[in-house]
Amino acid sequence: MKTFSVIAGREMRLALRNRSILISAAIFAIWFPVMSAFGVAAGARGDAATIAGGIAAITLPVGVFMGYIFCADAFLREKRDGTIETLLCTPVSLRRLWEGKAIGVAVPAYVMALISATVTIAAITAITGITVVTEPLLLLHLAAIVPVWIIASTGLIGAAQLALGMRENQILGFLLIFGFIFIILGLQEIVPGGPGVSLVTEGILAAAGIALIAFARFIAGKVTRERIVLTIP
Repeated sequence: MKTFSVIAGREMRLALRNRSILISAAIFAIWFPVMSAFGVAAGARGDAATIAGGIAAITLPVGVFMGYIFCADAFLREKRDGTIETLLCTPVSLRRLWEGKAIGVAVPAYVMALISATVTIAAITAITGITVVTEPLLLLHLAAIVPVWIIASTGLIGAAQLALGMRENQILGFLLIFGFIFIILGLQEIVPGGPGVSLVTEGILAAAGIALIAFARFIAGKVTRERIVLTIP
């Protein structure tokens, strides 16, 4: 557990020191929800449940994309500068290394997702005059579903970045992030009950997110040190 906390803490500190990543994440976290707020407000027609559903629908893809932004720096950076070779010489298992790095980048990604959700709620409240911050299902969504999917995205993308070369990762990164967003939108479309948030929707999203985390952990467990060395440029 101590090893895990050391790795996770190191990744969090590095993420918070990287100004370019923080600026990119902040711009996306503010620009995208503000632009989407007008559409949500127009389509909701004053219904608080529909507005909460719109906010939830915006926040989850934003959180996943934040995971991608921070994850790219955490895993690929060490391949580019060669420090991954030093880490591979330590007695830490690859799965524990992957777990610590994935959680370490998921924390700042989740913080940025919460900032984005706050901006979205404030913008929609200013437009419609309807306060949805106390909607219990929206709070559940922000407190449980969003972090689960962020961990799933950072874990799966991180495992792929460990196993694949630099050129393959440039292509796969975008495919994975769009795949995550496609899954989210698809799950939200097939669940009955309209555009608002519901316990059924949250339950399905939670189950899918946990399944993706398990799949990412499985992939990370199959990566070998030899495989990583072969992908270092």
